[in-house]
Amino acid sequence: MSALKPSASCSRSPALLELSAVQLAQLIKRKEISPVELVEQSIERCQEIQALCNPIAVELYRCARSAARRAQADVLRGQPLGRLHGVPFSIKEGLGLAGWPQTCGSTLRRQVTASSTATVAQRLISAGGIPVALGNQAEMALWPETDNLLYGRTLNPYRASRTAGGSSGGDAVMVASACVPFALGTDGAGSVRIPAAFNGVFGLKPSRGLVPLSGHLPLDERGRQQANAQAVSAHFAAGPLCRHAEDLSEVLQIIAGPDGIDRNIHSRYAPAAEPARLRRVHLYLPDKMKWSSPVSEAVAQALNDAGQCLASQGATLHAWQEPGMHNAFFIWLAVLKLEAQVRLADYLGDGQPLSYWRAARASLAGRARHATGPLLATWLDSVGDALGNPGLGRFLAQRDHLQRAFAELFDGHSLLLMPVTPGVAPKHGHALKRPLDVAYCALFNALGLPALSVPMGRLDQGCPVAVQLVAGPGQDALLLDAAVFLETQFGGWLKPAFSHFKG
Repeated sequence: MSALKPSASCSRSPALLELSAVQLAQLIKRKEISPVELVEQSIERCQEIQALCNPIAVELYRCARSAARRAQADVLRGQPLGRLHGVPFSIKEGLGLAGWPQTCGSTLRRQVTASSTATVAQRLISAGGIPVALGNQAEMALWPETDNLLYGRTLNPYRASRTAGGSSGGDAVMVASACVPFALGTDGAGSVRIPAAFNGVFGLKPSRGLVPLSGHLPLDERGRQQANAQAVSAHFAAGPLCRHAEDLSEVLQIIAGPDGIDRNIHSRYAPAAEPARLRRVHLYLPDKMKWSSPVSEAVAQALNDAGQCLASQGATLHAWQEPGMHNAFFIWLAVLKLEAQVRLADYLGDGQPLSYWRAARASLAGRARHATGPLLATWLDSVGDALGNPGLGRFLAQRDHLQRAFAELFDGHSLLLMPVTPGVAPKHGHALKRPLDVAYCALFNALGLPALSVPMGRLDQGCPVAVQLVAGPGQDALLLDAAVFLETQFGGWLKPAFSHFKG
């Protein structure tokens, strides 16, 4: 078995590694490429990109090479092969891989290792996938940028001065840079979709009840004993980041389904018997969010182009005005605070009391223990707790109204088309100024609807442009079929040139 040789230049990704996971698995099964050669190329690419962008928290290279040798032996012996046999992938560090660090980017957890493997990761390993790295993330998954005091900042591969997004930013960068064809992240307010958009790949937050969060906070070994762990996890989801749309369905079929740990999970996933008939689709275009940044011209144009393209296939376009959408961020916040009883300080302090005065003094003395963004978010959250979160209760009524409106809207043939964020990847630190820009994503965590970031095959300010599709509960297959179509029309992922890293 032979494989293509990796490129020595980061400006042109190795051709083999640019293929989809589905294609790579087929080549392995046909004995046209070797798992050993494929994983070795993946590792070499990871090493190149790590030096440039710092997307990797933990290297798994030695174990990956051993797994690749076993995978190759199984191929040569004619053993039954899993759906992704021999295909490399990455996992968000906070998801948990038994025996490996699970710090979640926190200095307080520097010595913590996972005692078990996250359900979604184990299912992919059982299907033959080979983890090669654990991706860097925002501290305790509490910020939409990937930067922490333990592993450092992850840079966007398209422009080093721009954020990779978060909290699953490291894995998005590895997928975008052709280190791996797909990765596993988690999404509590856009933590898969935002980095997917900023790095020009597909990122799915599945329907509530479909994919277990088991292994990730709060459903790790210690956290799942907390009284509100199941309630909190209902608003989070593990989900795939993929360079090619066809991999979304393949990965989702493997990772979905109950596991007996995450009690929110009650469904399995199967792709539609036939691709969605887009001519029957009703496509709704909501108003812009009131409290976030203005939508950029590039994103507005991408939304228009995607809508017109779907309309050319017979989809019916509808402008959709729903006042409750303007308060998306506050609806999400109210659900987490008043129903799930979330206290961010419990997470940032890793279960121990968090003193903001002590944290501020340590930062001023150059001995910071927390990244600025998560610390600020936690402080604001604590102020709200101290004040009793005045006025938040009214947003639960707005959530209920929105749920009724969406129940009428989504009939199995309906989609929302809207931004993932108002613009392309901003400069590092932007979220400190405009934290409410996550509202376009966060609302659908509160409502439990499936939502997908779709790259549009174009750049603005050197960074990828994306749109977001949202479907009704359990209608993930409709989303994925629409994504495959849009990829064929607009090109999807674009290779990062890395030219701005030179000189």
